[in-house]
Amino acid sequence: MIKKILLGFVLATVVILLLLWLATGGPRKIGAAARGITNSFNLLFWSATSTGEFRLPWQPAELTLGADLSEIRDAEEAMEDGTQEEEGRSQKEYDSLFAQMEATKTFGEPSPYRGKIRIAESGAAERLAAEHIEAEVASENTAPIGVAGWSLQSVLTGIRAYIPRGSDVFVLGDLNPQQDIYLSPGAKAIISSKSSPVGTSFRENVCTGYLAGLQTFVPALSRSCPPARGLLPLTPDNLRTYGDACFDFAESLPPCALPLSVPSNIAPACRIFLANNLSYNGCILNNRGKSSFSQDSWRIYLNSAGELWRNSHDVIRLLDKEGRTVDVITY
Repeated sequence: MIKKILLGFVLATVVILLLLWLATGGPRKIGAAARGITNSFNLLFWSATSTGEFRLPWQPAELTLGADLSEIRDAEEAMEDGTQEEEGRSQKEYDSLFAQMEATKTFGEPSPYRGKIRIAESGAAERLAAEHIEAEVASENTAPIGVAGWSLQSVLTGIRAYIPRGSDVFVLGDLNPQQDIYLSPGAKAIISSKSSPVGTSFRENVCTGYLAGLQTFVPALSRSCPPARGLLPLTPDNLRTYGDACFDFAESLPPCALPLSVPSNIAPACRIFLANNLSYNGCILNNRGKSSFSQDSWRIYLNSAGELWRNSHDVIRLLDKEGRTVDVITY
């Protein structure tokens, strides 16, 4: 009897709980819970996304497409431009090095006097009568440079001419002693291929302009000589000796002019005075002891019987005694 009562109570309790579960939406909660449970197989081999897509464990979450094609092209063009620019710089460096190598071949072995004396083409392309080169000594030099025994050489033909000795004070009609030529700081020299019109190389002085009236010099000599009026002071004694006309005629003469044609009204004493003083040798006698007598310029003659350099294009080197290059010109 008791068992039946207990059994009925258990059944009633189960029925009541079942009714309560149904009333509170039990089946819907179980379905929702079931849908929320992830398949264990998927947990092992796939990964699910919120959109329901699946991917392998080693597959990235998003597929990276990489850079835009236009960006790739821009990068390639920039790289190409950089490469061309680098090639251009390399070519310029090569050209510069090649030019230096060629210049070294042309220049030859440098002399210790390099930079102390420079030569200029000037009239190198002229015919023999006017063929010459100008040399200029640096004013920064601290001492004169002896150039006797130096030479000028054509790189193309190999012809070489040596600088001779010369006369420091040339006297017309005299046997002029020869000595090594020294070029002072700032001095200039015109080096001509031909022989000297006066028989020697010489240093110019304040009287050299008188020589232009006797011989042709290329380039022409400067016509700058002491004025004639300074030779004949206007004093009573001179007026009585030479006459008024002598003073007027002396003042009318241009610098470095020789009194070759004297008016008939000039007194004989005046004629003798002018002939003795208005001449190259007379000028030397009157001015040789003055500090301004010698000039820093030379006329040097190589005494060649023919042209030394080409008239069109050539490369000429100035060489010292040991054959080392002091300077080079190209024309």
